[in-house]
Amino acid sequence: MSRQQTYFLGIDIGTESARVALIDLNGVAIATSQHSYNMQCPRPGWAQQDPDMWWNTTVNNIRTVLLKSGIRPDQIAAIGSAGQMHAPVPIGSTGQLLSNEVLLWCDKRSDPQCSSFKRPLDDMNSLNITGNPVIPAWTGFKMRWLKENLPDIYSRTDKFISCNGYINYRLTNEIYIDFSEASGSYLFDSYLKNWSYDLCDVMGIEMSKLPQIVNSSQVIGKVTSEAASVTGLLPGTPVVAGGGDMMCLLLGAGVDTLGMACDVGGTACDISVFTPKPIYDERLMHLHHVTPDGWISFGILDSGAFKWFKDEFCISQVNQAKLKGISAYDFLTEMASEIPAGAEGLIFLPYLLGERTLGTSASRAVFFGLTPRHGVAHCTRAILEGIVYDLRQSLEIISSKGIRIDSIRSVGGSAESSLWNQIKADIYKNRLITLSNFEGGIMGTAVLAAVGSGYYKDIHTAVERMIRIKNTYEPNVKNMQSYDRFYALFKELHDGLQPYFTHLANIVTDDDCERMI
Repeated sequence: MSRQQTYFLGIDIGTESARVALIDLNGVAIATSQHSYNMQCPRPGWAQQDPDMWWNTTVNNIRTVLLKSGIRPDQIAAIGSAGQMHAPVPIGSTGQLLSNEVLLWCDKRSDPQCSSFKRPLDDMNSLNITGNPVIPAWTGFKMRWLKENLPDIYSRTDKFISCNGYINYRLTNEIYIDFSEASGSYLFDSYLKNWSYDLCDVMGIEMSKLPQIVNSSQVIGKVTSEAASVTGLLPGTPVVAGGGDMMCLLLGAGVDTLGMACDVGGTACDISVFTPKPIYDERLMHLHHVTPDGWISFGILDSGAFKWFKDEFCISQVNQAKLKGISAYDFLTEMASEIPAGAEGLIFLPYLLGERTLGTSASRAVFFGLTPRHGVAHCTRAILEGIVYDLRQSLEIISSKGIRIDSIRSVGGSAESSLWNQIKADIYKNRLITLSNFEGGIMGTAVLAAVGSGYYKDIHTAVERMIRIKNTYEPNVKNMQSYDRFYALFKELHDGLQPYFTHLANIVTDDDCERMI
């Protein structure tokens, strides 16, 4: 098989859909297939899915891309996968799936376990072991919830594997976990880069139930005859470990070395920075990257503010956009581009869904400084700016620890907006780069597969050959100076309003209780 005929199969299991793509050695997507599915929320704060649904959807996607592309299965050099993180899949001693209701990353039912274990974990200084605060997202707390609430499933579990680990298991019959998923368990020692006996002991999780940890580009097995018969793949095709979807997305954006950061803008927005090790600051979260060395320090905002504003307050603008044949987001940002930096004194705190680490879940969204002069265009610009103000807080914490940031990649839906990209460059006070062939986590899995199969000698070489830059945005000095003043006020508002957010939450809770009487 010549290099020109070599392709890599990438699999990405998201929360709302699964996607498969065939990527060539130059990072070009030859064919893709995507299918959507639902998340089950049987109770408030619960979020779960069936791993067999992930597998069945993946089988259909693989068969579709093979058919669409016309590429022979023997032209696929290796397979890589990414999956939504922090979803512990219980596998029994004979290889059977023990639950079709696996807790997802956004499931909050383990909050009581976080509360009950916070004191003993704080006493052992777990922040300086894991690099992370105690929150329900981590898989270790979900395992503990299973132990307390579904003890039969827990006791029969031989290994807990990750979302993408389940896809790998169905392809190869092999069970492994990569460093990115292991680091999101709260059972992982960031210094030793292995499972922590002390953390497992405190939380009552048997280490024997945790898989062997391997590098994300390591070949962990080959496609079995059984998997080949249902997917159309060639038996014996190498499969690499892959990793968490967020880390694969960052690799697909080319973030693979010190000095690099990435702004991911969508329903949720985050700023991620490549660091040599966790910063051990409770205001930040950390995950091991899918590169052999390096961590990702990040701050995240569960916002959705732009979509909310469009849907609730911009009916006229949405209709005008339809008449012009453009998206409502493009129409609104075009309006906002006529407004100067700082939105003429209007500041937006983007906490529709609360905060994770820099504030509390009681934080709420606020328009500050409204006057009769302000309209839809001002509010749009203030929302775009407010989201970046929030993420700059995390960026400054990381920079204050001596981490160099030379440039920032911009990916996700927000990267399609030239206005928003320029706002980011101005507020971050750094060069912002967009990509011409960004394919999300799929591209990251292809990079890992290309390295694992030996077609590129290392990840950095693969990134340089497979990922291409589209546009570069340099910060505007005048706007930077204006934004610095508004950002200082934003931080004062952020910190000063926290007790009032809590007070409001208590009032709302009291009113709810009265209505129930």
